[in-house]
Amino acid sequence: MLWLGLYFPELPLEVFSHAAPADAPLVVIERGREGDRVCRCNRAARAAGIHPGLRLQSALALAAALQVHQRDSARERERLHEVAFWALQFSPRISFEPSLVLLEIGASLRLFGGLEALLQRVTAEAPQLGLELAWGAAPTPMAAGLLAREMPSRQVLDERGLHTALAQIPLARLTRERDARRLVSDIGLHTIGECLLLPRPELARRAGPLLLQLFDRLLGRAPDPRESWQPPAVFAQGIELQAEIAHHTALVFPARRLLLALAGFLRGRGIATQRLEWSLQHRDGQPDTRFRQGLLQPGQDPERLLELFRERIERIRLEAPVTGLRLRVDDCVPHAERSSDLFESTRNRDESLLERLGSRLGPQRVRGLEMPADHRPEQSIALCPPGSGRSGAPPPGELPVWLLPKPYPLVVRNGVPQHGGPLRLQGGHRRIESGWWDGQDIARDYYQAINPEGERLWVYQERRSGKWFLHGLFD
Repeated sequence: MLWLGLYFPELPLEVFSHAAPADAPLVVIERGREGDRVCRCNRAARAAGIHPGLRLQSALALAAALQVHQRDSARERERLHEVAFWALQFSPRISFEPSLVLLEIGASLRLFGGLEALLQRVTAEAPQLGLELAWGAAPTPMAAGLLAREMPSRQVLDERGLHTALAQIPLARLTRERDARRLVSDIGLHTIGECLLLPRPELARRAGPLLLQLFDRLLGRAPDPRESWQPPAVFAQGIELQAEIAHHTALVFPARRLLLALAGFLRGRGIATQRLEWSLQHRDGQPDTRFRQGLLQPGQDPERLLELFRERIERIRLEAPVTGLRLRVDDCVPHAERSSDLFESTRNRDESLLERLGSRLGPQRVRGLEMPADHRPEQSIALCPPGSGRSGAPPPGELPVWLLPKPYPLVVRNGVPQHGGPLRLQGGHRRIESGWWDGQDIARDYYQAINPEGERLWVYQERRSGKWFLHGLFD
């Protein structure tokens, strides 16, 4: 097994980053036995002399306009779940610790081309989630999390290397058990490496069995069962914006964050979507602005989805500033990865152009053609969404390229229909009798004809009345 720990050191602060402008001092506090103390502070607060561990009263004395928030574990869990949606593409086995997401990536290395390629992918995409990230990789989940916290960007692949990597980490970073820490400290030991050098019976006698069990789980000598996160069947995530947004282009950045989480969710479950439902939230109880985003073919590429969102959002008139953004996707289909052929890039460009036109002009203004299974020429061509039409087209040359909106009556002289002169009928005729079930029945004999000017025409004779009509032109 190989575990990857993703640690977000500023998560307690980042969940409140929307609550204050970037230049306003902001702190997050925790309540302890000796009162409230600062546990996280932003750059503006540090510039005023505030630092983690400072009493709240002292922090308020340093910055009169200081914004204070109590640490909110529920918000932090929600943010970690958003990260888990994105991380699902790297591993189906995900568990959580405070400010930490743990992934079992051993089974995913071959899919991503090895550990280095996977780590490169993770570190390239993670900043777009809007969180500061530190990572560590190790054979056990506890060690991966500890390395991410204490020795970021460190990867250990075996137990021997794990001993070396963990040796200098203080025991206080591993456990908060007061008795174990006090007993070990009393005999002059402070680091994990120093504790591991003690004879096992002596360490058990002094610190008790709980510390030994902790070391065994840390080094992989004992199982470390963890509850795995189960993703929901429907993707539904939202973002509270840092400040009200009145212009649509500023919504692209938070939309990217949601689409990255969606892409991870879709890839991790092996599915794709063709319809996204967006909701723009406004203040003072104003109704949400809702719209849908459609694709010609099911997809899971966040850049493609973001480009369509950008085209679509430019058409929306914002009646009020936006305070939040939500995305819901519940219409998904299985997705199979496949190798592209020689003409794949051309098809992708065509689809991309049609999708962008549909997003910019509206889906009702970009239409395709389909040929329903109906022999009546007037009913054989219909409008449809691009790319969804059924093709029942006859062999080339049997139907004209231009069908008149309404058949044009022809003059008949000496039994020969006329159009720019007498028409010369070619070949046999095509008889169509259909439509009796819907009251639009026809009985016609169609011919290809040529007039004296060399034009090739499509004409028919009504079998009931004997009248002739022009219905189309060939190229």
